Amino acid sequence: MKRKFPRGIVFALTLVIPFVALWPAQNYKEQLNALIRETQRQGSRAGRVTVVWWIPTEFWRATLSASGTVPPDKVQEMVASISDVNVFIVIDAKTGGLSLDYVPEAELEKNFSVSDVEGKPVARIPEAKQSSASKNLIGIMKPLFSNMLGEFGKHTSFFVFEGKNKDGSRRLDPSKQGTFTARLGGEEFHWRLPLGSLLPDKVCPKCNETFPGNYAFCPFDATALKEKSSEKH
Repeated sequence: MKRKFPRGIVFALTLVIPFVALWPAQNYKEQLNALIRETQRQGSRAGRVTVVWWIPTEFWRATLSASGTVPPDKVQEMVASISDVNVFIVIDAKTGGLSLDYVPEAELEKNFSVSDVEGKPVARIPEAKQSSASKNLIGIMKPLFSNMLGEFGKHTSFFVFEGKNKDGSRRLDPSKQGTFTARLGGEEFHWRLPLGSLLPDKVCPKCNETFPGNYAFCPFDATALKEKSSEKH
């Protein structure tokens, strides 16, 4: 019998279950789940289970805001404290029989890299040079993964990369156009920006179909899309 392993959105939704119970409205869940789907990537190498998840600061802002338990000013303060980094979660394992052979974090660290939309390498920040906010965030997330996902969660690795250019602009800006890349074990993972989940939905004025905010044209009739809010006269 072929064994099934946690993959993609199943993995992501399991992680955020504690927050879902606190969300006051369905649209919060839909927006955050869409953001999770857009920021996760799965590997395609045969005989392996690979997950690479980019967690921009927008994820933390959405999660904290949706909880309804954190005041807006506190949300802004907490998000600002980690706005200068990009966090990546990586799991890589070889499949064999009924078990997984997980790649050690030290090996992942040597083979995992990130390039920005211009193809320039994004520097990884070693733990010794990470801010207390980054360390606290990872310190909270690691046991959460272990408790919820068992062995799969215990072998989750967190890597922190620089988040700002010298001029203060973001290295990986989910609101700007472009494509950035992460590499692991000879495999590439691409994120096309901007993320549609962070933009207002768009609608086709011809067929009235609704699409994510990063769509420019209707895929059915090639009509230029308009923001939903602009449809009111």
